[in-house]
Amino acid sequence: MLKSVWGAVFIVGCLAFAGACTSSEEGTDPTDVADATDPADPEPEVNTYCSDLGLTPSEFQSGAGGFLFGDLAEDFTANKLDGKDFQLSRDWTGCDSYIFFSYFAFNDANAVAAMDALWNSDMKAIIQGSARNVNYFYISDEFAPEDREERMGGLRAKLWVALAELFPDQPEEKAFWESRFHFVTDKLTRVEGSVGGFVNDFIAYRNTAEPVDLGDRGMAYAPYPESFAIGRDQAWDPTGSLSEYVGGPENLKMMAYNSGFFNHRAELKARLAAETDTTVVPMIDEMVTARVFNRDVTFPEASAMADMDTMEIDVEVTCPHRNPFACSEWDRIARISLCTEYDAGDIETCTASTEVVRWITPYWRRGRRHWVMDASPFLGLVQEGGAQRFRIEMGPGWERGTERLATMSVRLSNQDKGLKSRSVERAFGGGGFNADYNANKEPFTFTPPAEATRVELVTIISGHGQTDGDMCAEWCNHEHYFTVNGAAERHEVTYSDIQN
Repeated sequence: MLKSVWGAVFIVGCLAFAGACTSSEEGTDPTDVADATDPADPEPEVNTYCSDLGLTPSEFQSGAGGFLFGDLAEDFTANKLDGKDFQLSRDWTGCDSYIFFSYFAFNDANAVAAMDALWNSDMKAIIQGSARNVNYFYISDEFAPEDREERMGGLRAKLWVALAELFPDQPEEKAFWESRFHFVTDKLTRVEGSVGGFVNDFIAYRNTAEPVDLGDRGMAYAPYPESFAIGRDQAWDPTGSLSEYVGGPENLKMMAYNSGFFNHRAELKARLAAETDTTVVPMIDEMVTARVFNRDVTFPEASAMADMDTMEIDVEVTCPHRNPFACSEWDRIARISLCTEYDAGDIETCTASTEVVRWITPYWRRGRRHWVMDASPFLGLVQEGGAQRFRIEMGPGWERGTERLATMSVRLSNQDKGLKSRSVERAFGGGGFNADYNANKEPFTFTPPAEATRVELVTIISGHGQTDGDMCAEWCNHEHYFTVNGAAERHEVTYSDIQN
């Protein structure tokens, strides 16, 4: 796999930008206060679970659901080894996520060995990689009840050992994490409600769907649902690959990272929903297979742009397929650039451009991903408003085309930052990360605008690349150092804490 690192450095001049905000407060009816404090009417107990975790709660949805990824997950009830049961609607906290591990009793000896190895994954690693608002369900498809109970009993014993090692003197932590693991005694395909229905529906699809043609790599059939989830939005999620690296062994600890991802996605949704004074400029909302394409948008007029100090790029990409091999593979660099020179009559042209945001595509990831990335330093390039063109790149144009839903927009607002980008100059960028990386990084000379009150050094750097023999691939500790006007002090951008 060829890896490269691309970076861009810009000099941004900012002008002091004044803004104002107002607030109002409504009064309270004194009769309401009297009623609330009536000793005959005790105050209802307030559940602070979500607020204590700093999370935004949502109500349980009782509408009609489905079994495709992204569909609403309806209620379910699972009977557990401890004699209790879990019911989604009854036990709904408003901010938890739910990850399911499925054990399949295969007839093939190699498949059985792989399944047993997967379920032997280190529980300590699962806990250590988890957000506190996650629930794990272990459910077996073995036919005999005694086999399922024996398996769940063994897993529970492993959990107790893991908890004793992780929290030897913390009984409350032991109890908390034990409550997060649910060892189900129902047969997987017979779990009452949506979980059993989801698994049965997916297996039926898996047994009848055509495989994905990967060309010289052969035909790829959909895998069994060894793991799946209900996210904080109460929708089915595929959870992603169980392998730590392409072709590597599967490990259930990889699913723990989804709990943090679900939090990111839910809190981002809540944040965007709460914004009331944001101008959204749509860029694209359609199914695409091309990796590289341009889109024209219309910004507000210059007078309205003068009020904006914040520009964000909202990127949502969804692979709708149930077979992960129909989704994009490899961790490609994806970016959105503002075209600064182009032929307005030819949508294909983008003669010169400036990259404004970047992200990395995931391996074979079904379902929905969502990022909102700050591009405020580049407001100086669009302050005149009006017609603008963006180039969207979600990997190299020659890569195997896969269908995905691309929903992207520009979000403009005034966040009362006090400063606004008014000019942008490119210093340098690009190049493979190797022994010659610094060869074209000559000193950059510029003169700040006379009215500028602040100058910022803006960098866009991703982690791909390696020098000969490093084999660090996406996890290289790139060290970038900048000096200004020959000063002894160096400004650094490093990744010394990156995990190899």
